[in-house]
Amino acid sequence: MPLQGEALGAQDPIPQPSRRSLQGLDWLNFFLADVQTGVGPFLAIYLAGYGWDEQRVGIALTVGGIAGILTQTPAGALVDRLHSKRALIGAGIGALGVGALLIAFVPSFWPVMSAQVLIGGTSSIFGPAICAVSLGIVGQHAFDTRQGRNQTFNSAGNVVAAVSMGLLGYFLSNRSIFFFVAICTLPTILALRSIAPNEIDYELARGAKKDSLDGEPVGLSALFKDRPLAIFFICAVMFHFANAAMLPLLGEMLAKGQGRSSMMFMSACVVTTQLVITMLASWSGRKAGSWGRKPLLLIAFGVLPVRAMLYTLTHHTVALLAIQILDGVGAGIFGCGLGARHRGPHARHGSL
Repeated sequence: MPLQGEALGAQDPIPQPSRRSLQGLDWLNFFLADVQTGVGPFLAIYLAGYGWDEQRVGIALTVGGIAGILTQTPAGALVDRLHSKRALIGAGIGALGVGALLIAFVPSFWPVMSAQVLIGGTSSIFGPAICAVSLGIVGQHAFDTRQGRNQTFNSAGNVVAAVSMGLLGYFLSNRSIFFFVAICTLPTILALRSIAPNEIDYELARGAKKDSLDGEPVGLSALFKDRPLAIFFICAVMFHFANAAMLPLLGEMLAKGQGRSSMMFMSACVVTTQLVITMLASWSGRKAGSWGRKPLLLIAFGVLPVRAMLYTLTHHTVALLAIQILDGVGAGIFGCGLGARHRGPHARHGSL
């Protein structure tokens, strides 16, 4: 892609992406949030409406979570190696749409399990792929700011999606939410197409220097040879194990005996979280560059046990919704803290 401006180093010129590509990345994050929100926290309430007990709902959520965990590292490695990162994101968006339609049309055990495997597996693509595309477009010098902007648009999309889905579930039906997800894949694909592929520098997207020979992908063993990276890997896994089930469980708690209002309660939970993330994202992106990521991640990890403990102390709806503010703090900081600004050869395996 055409590069202009002063160089960061001999091999690190500053990219000058077009406004169209930057706006396309903004709207990709926004609409992708619309697609992902509907197949996440709303699923438990939807399945409960079809007579699924807590055990079967838990199995469905667990299957999706395990599929996501198992595909994280392969998805990152695939993002690292493929030149056409837009095509990979597009395939993942299509898979989410198919999974949502499968859940909507056939809400029985095995179709839902199959959809959860499909959704959980392909959702692992988006995190590393969006980071790689962002890095390839703006370069390392602007990556922290870009990551904060990505999170801001993603959270804004989550707010819009949560409100829309809550209203659809209340005034129409819970099933309509999954049709909404399928429809939202169309503007998501259009936003993706507006990103110019020639402006995504392949080497920069993988954390390598321009025209550098040290940018070859490394194997999975690099995860375990690099001690700080291995420790962070374990911390990230433990964070998700502790965090992933909280919102669906909260949704089930709020939904008991509420009928059609249950979707509105879940919508309020998601909106509370995402509004906090929207307010924190830009700040987190800036502070990641000045403070370093470790202090920020310690804050994100620290609010998680506090949030879990507070949930056990009350069943009052307003109080439970207020506790969701901590979810926004943890998720907002964690999401912006994942990007790696200075990635050496051992970081280019795509797992982060």
